Amino acid sequence: MMLRVALGLIGVWCSLNCFADLRPQSVVQICTVLNDTQLRAGEWTIHQDGQEGCTSGSRPIKPDSLDGNKISFAVEGAEGAPNRVKLILNVILRSDEDAAKRELIRATKRLSVRALGLSIPHTFDEAIMKGAPIGLDVGSGRAILTRTVINKQTYVLSVVME
Repeated sequence: MMLRVALGLIGVWCSLNCFADLRPQSVVQICTVLNDTQLRAGEWTIHQDGQEGCTSGSRPIKPDSLDGNKISFAVEGAEGAPNRVKLILNVILRSDEDAAKRELIRATKRLSVRALGLSIPHTFDEAIMKGAPIGLDVGSGRAILTRTVINKQTYVLSVVME
């Protein structure tokens, strides 16, 4: 009986160590982690003011709507090491709001698994759909959702993982 418990604990410990291997280990990996969602962050850049990182351009949620809702991806870091990743959703058209939020959930789930080692919980998905701020510990870090109102029609949802 004790042997089964010991083997079970060893199995759990090994499984948790496997999650750590999913996190990008280099700036090249983290900048390309969302290429499969057409959020290509480009090259790691060191700016004159000392800030470092990479960023994607804004991608329309619907390819046929260039002036609609857009999503982008950015990585920030210091001394050649990433320490924060962000997904930014600009909601301009309320008529396409749900599709935009679903796209943010899809990208957030992928980024969470790849950057933190675990998928975000369902409560985080619900917070995105409601546009309600939330902060949760996930895997090896923390995921935070914020909402910034620009005007009556426009707002920004930001997902930050550290």
